[in-house]
Amino acid sequence: MEVQGFSAVIVGAGHAGGRAVKVLREAGFQGTVTLIGAEPHLPYERPPLSKEFLQVPGARQSWVVEPDYVHQQDIQVRLGCSVVSIDRGRQVVTLDDASEVAYDRLLLATGASVRQLSIPGYPPAHIHYLRTIADAQALERRLAPGRRVAIIGGGFIGLEVAASARARGCEVVVLEAADRLLPRLGSAEASEHVLSHHVRCGIDVRLGARLAGSDGRRLRLSDGGVLDTDLLVAGIGVSPNIELASRAQLATDDGILTDEYGRTSDPNIFAAGDVTRQWNPALGRRVRLESWQNANLQAEAAARSMMGLPPGRCEPPWVWSDQGSLNLQVAGAPAEIDRTIVRHDDVDGSTSIFQFLGERLVGGITLNRAKEMALIRRVLTDLTSSFDPTMLADASISLRRAMRAAPVRDPR
Repeated sequence: MEVQGFSAVIVGAGHAGGRAVKVLREAGFQGTVTLIGAEPHLPYERPPLSKEFLQVPGARQSWVVEPDYVHQQDIQVRLGCSVVSIDRGRQVVTLDDASEVAYDRLLLATGASVRQLSIPGYPPAHIHYLRTIADAQALERRLAPGRRVAIIGGGFIGLEVAASARARGCEVVVLEAADRLLPRLGSAEASEHVLSHHVRCGIDVRLGARLAGSDGRRLRLSDGGVLDTDLLVAGIGVSPNIELASRAQLATDDGILTDEYGRTSDPNIFAAGDVTRQWNPALGRRVRLESWQNANLQAEAAARSMMGLPPGRCEPPWVWSDQGSLNLQVAGAPAEIDRTIVRHDDVDGSTSIFQFLGERLVGGITLNRAKEMALIRRVLTDLTSSFDPTMLADASISLRRAMRAAPVRDPR
């Protein structure tokens, strides 16, 4: 099959789907490109939804694929519709309006859906979630000074919404069932730093808090407490949208299983973004990642693989979260840590956390130290470099010096 002559169909008009469209054209692909998405919008950036969209009424969206680009690059677009089935033998997808679109190469970028919260006595229709432009617009209209906002879940989305609601003058309480915020970070030090930040900002954070029920606006907690609210927002995670892939009998396991190049169990079908559980050679295992960087890199690898081109760079996972004046960045996804080194600035409170397994850096976390994250990511990517743990422990020694002094690692 000629690289320039086949048809590419992309199911899912989120960040990964939009990035794949651009990579195909940027790499010189001249064949037909069809983008199918359930939302009525072209692919857009999701990170601003929990920040600028909530803090600035009428904020404008940033596009991954601009409307002009669609016309200039001759992209066929089907928005506001869903793919209901894949016929792998005939190589066609069927949409919810019964129409069919044929493909030579198919990319599934179906993303993820928010997990639904059920509270006995509380109307499900009154619970707000944040995943789409429509979600953000509906939530923004409810934020006003003095409003009592309860946020269920102390993860990235919950804390970003909490910071934005507080910036709008709301009275905010965060209920987290775990004994610390952001438990998936695997760092008690980072969790404590984040907790202190939000408490200083006037947010009521309750750990180990579980809901028992409701009688309308009043939430009953399992410890017998009662909480009056005007608005409830749930941020309790997402589930990958694997239903379409499962019906097509592709290999799945809490995500569509792919290799590092985005290839699924069908040689003509690829997948990218939040929906995948991808083999990551930098980590040596499969992972499902929900981040801007992951959607970008997987889309690039999958699009180039569809064209038979080398997939490009592979990087360790990296995610960031802006929560008011706190910038939190995390690199790596270590399965095991045996030593943690913390560098803290007593003057401005900024902190960097280094996670080691033996002499090898396997993860890093920065809080208002973005410049140090750049060096952490460099070391995680370059297997021949490292940091000297002894020098790291001395905050008076620069991070660059600690990196230069480290012995070269055996890349095997």
